[in-house]
Amino acid sequence: MRVETKIGLRYLKSKRKEAFIAFTTWIAITGIAIGVMALIVVIAVMTGFQEEIKSRILGINPHILILSLEGEIKNPTPVIESIKKENGVTHAFPFIQFQALIQGKRQQQGVIVKGVEPQSVDFLKQIVKSGDLNVLQEKGKALIGKELSRQLNLAPGDDFYLFIPYAGVSPTGLIPDVVSFKVGGVIETGIFDVDSVMIVVSLNDIQRLTGYGTTGIEIRLKDAYLANKMKETLVRKLGNPYIGRTWVEMNKNLFSALKLEKIAMFIILALIILVASFNIISSLVMTVMEKRKDIAILKSFGAKRKTIMKIFIIEGVTIGVVGAIFGSFFGYSLCEIIKRYKIVSLPQDVYYITNLPVKISLWDVFLVASITMVICILSTLYPSYKASRVNPVEALRYE
Repeated sequence: MRVETKIGLRYLKSKRKEAFIAFTTWIAITGIAIGVMALIVVIAVMTGFQEEIKSRILGINPHILILSLEGEIKNPTPVIESIKKENGVTHAFPFIQFQALIQGKRQQQGVIVKGVEPQSVDFLKQIVKSGDLNVLQEKGKALIGKELSRQLNLAPGDDFYLFIPYAGVSPTGLIPDVVSFKVGGVIETGIFDVDSVMIVVSLNDIQRLTGYGTTGIEIRLKDAYLANKMKETLVRKLGNPYIGRTWVEMNKNLFSALKLEKIAMFIILALIILVASFNIISSLVMTVMEKRKDIAILKSFGAKRKTIMKIFIIEGVTIGVVGAIFGSFFGYSLCEIIKRYKIVSLPQDVYYITNLPVKISLWDVFLVASITMVICILSTLYPSYKASRVNPVEALRYE
């Protein structure tokens, strides 16, 4: 063991004349541990929220949306066949989407109607909470969002009416139409804004009743995170007038807000560690004052300024290491407890998530610990510099 390390660790373990100095050392360790623990827990929760929202968005939204600048895709079949040839594409199917007015038992409400091919949307089975996805193959049946069914008091088997604003053409212009449907099942995406307005029906039903053309083509991939690259490939392959949008682009504002919030929380909680580092400064300054005689003796034996600085840097860094280790351990353990036992419940009508989502990343833990160490090292520079400037003659004059 190098002499600087040995002396620095002895200063931590030795019984000091001033007990208050030892007390401030423990305060510094505790403050850093609490700051690291809080930072790890908050980052894990924010990451959990991001992943939860992503999974819910990808549960109902397409990974890529192909649209036409002409408004409708009149003959989608050759386009779909061309898309399916690309490696990584799992689903590609046409859809129709428009706004309508639903008439329930006692009230009306604006909704979004989406027409899809029942045989192409098997991935929607995971969000069907009541009924069966196969009901879409039956004429006149639909799946409605959970919140919409609650608001309108509709259950599987109940009838409802859709007021479609542009369902036909007369000599006087476009005319609305009223279409009768039966609730075949209830879907729950976990996103309130979707579950309160969404109605899914058969594409053939909508085209037969309204004569609408295909709005666009939905595409799902093996890896949703390759959507940007695949979109560029498909748009280049299909050419004009087709354009593409990815799930990231369609939810850009949401993900930007979550990312900004995570960064803001990181900065705010990092200030806790910064404040705790001032305890390291005060503890080392008082240690330097107490150990002036020792420093003078070391210098009289030929110790250089760098050697003195290293002694107190090692002492301060040790405090930071111990605090970071304890904080990381307790932070990781708390995240595991929250994740496994779901001890933190959330009001579903506010957050639409029943339990606090937590996702622990070892990279985040390493990043927090690294930043803590940098702050602790910087906080040791001033006290160690002051220690190196001690004049041995002045320190030993009255000894």
